[in-house]
Amino acid sequence: MFSHLTTRLAAGPTLLALAVGVMSAYPGTVSAVGGRVETAAGCARQFDRAVRAYVETTERRDLAGFLALLHPDVTVVFAGDGEVLDGKAATTEFLRDFFADPSWAQSFSVAKRTVAGCRTGFVLFDSVFTQGDARVPLLIGVSFTYRHGRWLVVQNQDSDGRV
Repeated sequence: MFSHLTTRLAAGPTLLALAVGVMSAYPGTVSAVGGRVETAAGCARQFDRAVRAYVETTERRDLAGFLALLHPDVTVVFAGDGEVLDGKAATTEFLRDFFADPSWAQSFSVAKRTVAGCRTGFVLFDSVFTQGDARVPLLIGVSFTYRHGRWLVVQNQDSDGRV
């Protein structure tokens, strides 16, 4: 009796692997991350939460929360002068002073959103940065990668203008 049970229990992981293999033949359907199976729809919902967190942590000037969204190798490119921040350390250094400054506000409106399964996601924001009497219209493109079950910003680029 126990040998039959052992055989059935041993078959469980094999059947799970087979199911994941069959389902993954359909692009964007499933992904195996950290031993768990994730669907494209589930990853898309997680992506939407990451996009909301990007906006909300910016609005609250929540440095720790915003930094939690960044990939270690993030690249940030600014509009105007084209300054580039290479990596999370350089980005953290910039954001520390930026988030500490209460004199600015920024609006975000999603102009485009694309998610490729549990691999990459992109959001284009139509934004206005306001500081004092200055209002600067911006397009902000943010590329995310899915890593270890989390969406992380790998590239953030500002451009002058509106959608």
